[in-house]
Amino acid sequence: MCSRHSVQTECIHNATIKRLGSDTMMDTTINSSKAHLLTSTVLAFLGVYASTLLFAPVASALEFQCEVQGDIRYLRVDIPGEEHLCEVSVKYEYTGERRVMWRAENDTTFCSARAYELRDKYESKWNFKCTTWPDRDGVDQLSANQRAILDKQLISLIEQGKKSTPTFKVNAVKAVASTPLDAEAGTIALQFFLSTGDLTQIIIDETSSWEVFATFNDLVTHVNSDSPLSAALIESISDRGALSISTTVSNGSELNCYGNQLMMVEPGNRLTPRTAHRFVCEPSPLVSKDER
Repeated sequence: MCSRHSVQTECIHNATIKRLGSDTMMDTTINSSKAHLLTSTVLAFLGVYASTLLFAPVASALEFQCEVQGDIRYLRVDIPGEEHLCEVSVKYEYTGERRVMWRAENDTTFCSARAYELRDKYESKWNFKCTTWPDRDGVDQLSANQRAILDKQLISLIEQGKKSTPTFKVNAVKAVASTPLDAEAGTIALQFFLSTGDLTQIIIDETSSWEVFATFNDLVTHVNSDSPLSAALIESISDRGALSISTTVSNGSELNCYGNQLMMVEPGNRLTPRTAHRFVCEPSPLVSKDER
């Protein structure tokens, strides 16, 4: 396994290739009946997933909407923050003011813990009623070990952006893992939204060690679609490297069109389609509260 990890370094280990490579093709190939079932399930849930997909690049890692008569405030964890690895902030609905209450440079779990404490204080001390916004970036669903891997990669990428010519900035991150258990080996997918595009890393976590198995720039360019796409986001990943990707279709109309494709992560930074890209359209425009 690799002792050091860089977003520009691809560490390939024989055990990893066996786990995610072509040796697993028979286990991950979807037959026609399973593909039909997958497609039906995907189409049924695409409408629910639409708001997540459309606004994920500007989503916070954790957010509470707290209300009391005449006052609405948003308690949120931003990963990364505007100036730090993570920031816990309060945004006031009626003035637009944003106040950073806590920040951290090395451990994003610190910010998550402080946000929950602040939510509890708003409810118990100041009688606000707080509602948790749906999770849109998956960071808070990672185990402690997976979260530490995310932090390390995010810190590295932020520093790389500062030193690059021209420089770039990490604006947001989305994460999915094959298992939520801390002591169980699995696969992690991290998608970083940069000022210059997006970068997706597939990471093999063996609990005692981990490595970057594959890296993809501009994920939308890897989706096999007959229709033009404006966005592609990681949605889930299996232990064997089956990566589900959700898409936004550019159809040139007022319809909102969202799709999905299942891809297999292969050695050599390759994605192989396991299903066709399919999408559905719905007429109702979606409005993010961040755009108010």
